[in-house]
Amino acid sequence: MLIYHPAFDAYHCLFRMIALIDHLNTVEVEKVRILDFYMIFPAMVAKIRMPGAHSDAKAEAKKYINEYRDPISPLATFRDMHQIQISALKCLAATGLIDMEKLEHGVIDRTTMEIPDGLLLEMKAFLNGKPAIYNFIIDKLSQFHLLGKDGLKDRTQLMEYRYDFS
Repeated sequence: MLIYHPAFDAYHCLFRMIALIDHLNTVEVEKVRILDFYMIFPAMVAKIRMPGAHSDAKAEAKKYINEYRDPISPLATFRDMHQIQISALKCLAATGLIDMEKLEHGVIDRTTMEIPDGLLLEMKAFLNGKPAIYNFIIDKLSQFHLLGKDGLKDRTQLMEYRYDFS
C-alpha cells in the first residue's frame, strides 16, 4: 500500500525550500534542511529545547497536528528526507534561483532571479495557512546559530553537533 506524505514529495520539498530561501536569502544547507523539517512537521517545534524567550512558540506548535501524521522517529524521518532535500536544492541551483558554486560549499545564496507571480501567490497562501508557527520558523528559528552547544543542531537533536567548529 502506498501512502502519500508531503515530507517525501520532491515537488512539495521544492516549494518549501523556495519559501524558506525567498525569506532567508543566505543560509547554511544544514540549517535550511532543519527548518524544512519543521515546516512540514510544525507540531515538532514543541520538542525543540528553546531558550526561555521563545517558550511561547512551544505552546503555539502544539496546536498544529499534522494531517498526515507526525514522525514516529523524528531523527529517522529527518535522515530519510535528506536526499529529497538535497535534490530540491540542486534543482533550485540548476534553475538559477540559488548560486550553484556556493551550494557546493554548503551555503545557499539567493540570486536575483524572480520567482513567478503564480508561485509567489501559492507560497503566500501556504505560509498564511499556519502563519504563527511558519513566521516563528522563518523569522526566529532561522536566527539561532547552527553549530556547537546550544546551536540549532544541538537544540533539535536532528544532527550531530559535538564535532562542529563553532
